[in-house]
Amino acid sequence: MVLFSLQTMVIAGALPAYSTPPPSLQAAYEAEPDLARFHLGLQDTLELGLTATLLGVLPRGD
Repeated sequence: MVLFSLQTMVIAGALPAYSTPPPSLQAAYEAEPDLARFHLGLQDTLELGLTATLLGVLPRGD
């Protein structure tokens, strides 16, 4: 559980920088809508990252 907690702090600390694009990038998203697919929504990306991390640290019954 310690590993999951550490990963949670790392992911939660890093994502805000990517989820709030600077004005120049926001303008690029508006000018080229295809680029907007690279925008990381904070809540969705955090949930996906934590789910993947949690599933990766669960014990496996081999």
